Amino acid sequence: MSPSSRQEGFELPAPSSADQAKSLELIEQLVDRMRDGPIPFADYMATALYHPTLGYYGSGQVAFGPGGDFITAPERSRFFTAGLAYEWHQARAAGLEAEILEVGAGSGRLAIDLLEHLAADDALPERYTILEISPALAARQADNLRASLPPELVERVHWIDAWSALDWSGGIVIANEVLDAMPVERFRWWPGKPETAERMQVGFDGQRFVWEARPADDALRAAVEAIAARIERPIVPPRETVLAEYNPELEPWLAEMVAALGAGGESWIYLFDYGSHTADIYRADRDEGTLKCHYRHLAHEDPFVYPGLQDITAWVDFQAVEQAAEAAGFAIDGERSQAQWLLGTDVPQAVERALQARDSLADQAQLAQEFRELVMPTEMGERFRVMRLRLGG
Repeated sequence: MSPSSRQEGFELPAPSSADQAKSLELIEQLVDRMRDGPIPFADYMATALYHPTLGYYGSGQVAFGPGGDFITAPERSRFFTAGLAYEWHQARAAGLEAEILEVGAGSGRLAIDLLEHLAADDALPERYTILEISPALAARQADNLRASLPPELVERVHWIDAWSALDWSGGIVIANEVLDAMPVERFRWWPGKPETAERMQVGFDGQRFVWEARPADDALRAAVEAIAARIERPIVPPRETVLAEYNPELEPWLAEMVAALGAGGESWIYLFDYGSHTADIYRADRDEGTLKCHYRHLAHEDPFVYPGLQDITAWVDFQAVEQAAEAAGFAIDGERSQAQWLLGTDVPQAVERALQARDSLADQAQLAQEFRELVMPTEMGERFRVMRLRLGG
């Protein structure tokens, strides 16, 4: 038994011997949990990503940026963070308290850029809280902030590891690419027909992890019925059943957020992620669902490759988020593409000023490319979306 590198069509780069040993240890733990039968995929995904010493995020294995596994919007360009600075000014003008909460801060890049931007605007938050469940990532973020910011800015930042630890007066909450990394359940069905759903669980055949179909449980039946109800137009029946995913943690996560933020003043919550609406996500031609894995900037569909060493994500159903958020008690201020959001801020004017301030054509081209990557439909502009929720006030 060894960590597999094979994905149909190509072979992924080999990890170091230390990383292979780490992945093998995680595999052994997962196999041990399967002695009595297959386990839910959400359990497998949660362990592969969030095991405190062996998981991709939990152990800090994740590598951000050009030299890592994937690049998030804050690492592509400071123009993304400039859009959030605009939102901060709008919130303060509306009377919100001067606090910022970032959920899952990645490398710390967004926090660094936002604090620098707001310091230049003389509009710093009184407190910048980072909710980070991975101790390894929290330590990396702290190191990066100390290396990049003056001490007086770093002193405004503190870390918590659970919603229950939040002390909140009100302000804005930022969750960038958090929802897509929540553990999902996988199922097989004839799209639009809940009665056909089967639960896809994870077993071990002696050589590698495999999918095993099981009858739908009550939770899956309720989930697929809700999905079918949100599909507004008839689905063209496929020739066979297809795979799909849903997020069982969405409603509990939003309920925790309400409980944590509700004691404070008004809050505006910004959810950034890649995804779409229900009818698009559950199209019949998506026969493999939307599950996606990333390893050293190579994207593929096999979550059983290198457990603990690769990212595993699924598209976010923003209609499901809206429905769950309303049920939790949030007001929905709207949802739009990342391009529409950025173009509705003062970022285009900031881009123009930045271009005019550069004498070098190469610098101008680089700035223009950064902005294009954030707004072009073929880049992040349409695939990534933002929803704003509001609580209190």
